[in-house]
Parts: sequence; structure tokens; C-alpha cells
Amino acid sequence: MSIDAPSPKSGWSKEIITCSQAIIVPPVTSKMKQKAGIFYSDGNYCPNGETWRNNKRMTGKPDVIPKVEKTLSGRWLWCGSLFDHFGHFLVESVSRLWAINLLKDLPDGLCYIPKRPQRNGELLAFQDAVLAAYGLDIPVHVVKETTQVDELIVPGQAFGLGDVITGTAEMKEAFHQRFGRDIASHGPERLYVSRSRLDAKAGGIVGERELERLLVSEGYAVFHPQDHDIATQIAHFKAAKKIIFADGSAGHLFAFIGRDDQDVAYILRRTFWSDGPVRHIESFCEKRPMIADTIRREWIPYDKKKHHGISFVQHDFPKIQEKLIGGGFIDAAARWPEITNDFAVSYLRSINLAEDFYPASG
Repeated sequence: MSIDAPSPKSGWSKEIITCSQAIIVPPVTSKMKQKAGIFYSDGNYCPNGETWRNNKRMTGKPDVIPKVEKTLSGRWLWCGSLFDHFGHFLVESVSRLWAINLLKDLPDGLCYIPKRPQRNGELLAFQDAVLAAYGLDIPVHVVKETTQVDELIVPGQAFGLGDVITGTAEMKEAFHQRFGRDIASHGPERLYVSRSRLDAKAGGIVGERELERLLVSEGYAVFHPQDHDIATQIAHFKAAKKIIFADGSAGHLFAFIGRDDQDVAYILRRTFWSDGPVRHIESFCEKRPMIADTIRREWIPYDKKKHHGISFVQHDFPKIQEKLIGGGFIDAAARWPEITNDFAVSYLRSINLAEDFYPASG
């Protein structure tokens, strides 16, 4: 039996099935595609437990069912693959929590398989905090050995990268009702969510510190989310009436609690992989962000294996200014300065990457 890619509108993404004496087989490699998942007690494979990304399977049927090494008593909720990357956890490891909102009683705990089999230890602090913001304080079991579970509740993947980034109706309703509901809003009305304190070698917006200075002069507070716990991030995102994001994972966290009476601008930091947070925000908040797609040059690596998925963008700052004025985010003021090609080269030189990247445009 096979299934199609998860859909926000119909199909297995909206289903909940229960497996008695289910057998969970964890992955043995960290490859993008892994043979791991759930078998029924009779040995048949349960495709509803698969994790999909960009409409392609990330986990699929193992060749054999290994010998059961552990048992887990009680009633557990299947949550799929556990990602330790902040953004991927928010998008791909919470995609089945919607079922909690429909169950009569809480399960005894949550079951994950690790994305990386060598992973050790308990949940990371931010993972615990995200689950707490969803109103959950129940055990979490990360399956690292073939395990048989008394009763496994298997919801469909109702969210994730790909077509399902907009979320099923059940997913959106669950997060609207539960996520961050006990966290009071607190923070400034104008917020710029920055990436300037993250590792510069991970890519980003050239001249972002200059952008921060310009936005501070317009009454914005600069917010570095990684310096604050999840509850503080949620409190600030709730409080802001106007919020400007540098493209990144923080946009996914905002989408879970954002409202249609908030004005959101989104400044791109690459020409690829940027539509996920935008579509997430638009769907969950029922309001499309204003997109600052004002990239003049994108600096990309000569060796894409060495610097996978990384680029640096050089925006046309006067055009960003025009967009923000037009969107009601800032007032008309002195023309913003250009970020020059020489500035970009100097910046890349300062982080020892000037020889590794070249301007693909502009």
C-alpha cells in the first residue's frame, strides 16, 4: 500500500488511525531518505506514519522488520521524525500534534524517531518549550531501537514543507486554539526580527546592521530571537503591531500565533527556499506579508557542496525603503544609502569568504 503526498485539503493528512501492538523501526543512517517507520502487529507496513518533504518521501518502508528490542506500554501519539534544527522542528516535528485537539483524552506521551540515529539525550530546551507553548506536559519517547507499542495513535502529516505548508484546517484550528494561549503579549509595537547575530558564515543580508540602524531611527526595536526563550519570543510576536522579518525560521514561530490585524514585512535573504515561511504566515494568519524582494545581487559559492544552501544577498536599500513606506511600515525620510559591491566584498573578506563566493547577479 502506498499513499500520495500529504495535502492540506483532503486525504490521509486529515486522518487518525490507531495501531495496536505497533512496531516502530528507527532509521540507521542520517541520509535525506531513510528506511524507517511503523508496522502493524501482523507485519503490514503503515504508510500513514511516513514523513514527507517537498512532496517527496523522507521516510519509507524498511526492507525487513528487525527483532523487537524494546516494548512501550500505554497509549502513545506518533509524531514522526524529530529534527533538532529549529526551523525544521517547527515545520516537520509538530505536524501531527493537531490530533491532540481532537482526542478525548491525552495520550500517555509522544513518540518520535530521530532524524539522526546518533542523537543522544533528551529533547533540546527549545523543543520542550515549543511543546509547552502548545500546552503539552507529557513524556516524549525518542525511539532508537525497534520498539513495540501497546497502542499507537497515528495522525496524518497535516503540515510541512511542500504543498502542505499551508496546513490542513484541523492543523490551523488546533494551533489557533492552543499555541501560546497562556503567554501574555509583551514587547514593543514595532519589531525588527534580525539575523545579524547568527553565524555570519551561514549566509544572510549584506549590510544588515546598517538596516537595523535605519529601522531603529524609524522607531523599531531590534529583536534577536535566539537570545530569548520561546515564551519571550511569542510574547514579543503577539505584542508587535508592525513586524519586519529578515527571512528565517522565526517566521514559522510567528505564523503559529500571528493575527490578521498585524502588519508583516518579509525581507528575503536568498532567492531560493523563501516561500515556505511566507506561505505559512499567509495561511495561518490569513494575511499575506509584504515581501521585500529587492535583491540587487546574490553572492553564491563556487563550491556548493562546501557551502550547501548558503548565499549572501545585497539588497537595493532605497527600494526596500520605498516598499516599507508604501506598506505603511515607515515614514518618508532621507533616502536610504546604497549597499555597494565594494561593501559586499569587504564584508565577505571580513568573514574570510571573499574567495569562496561570487556575484551571480547584478
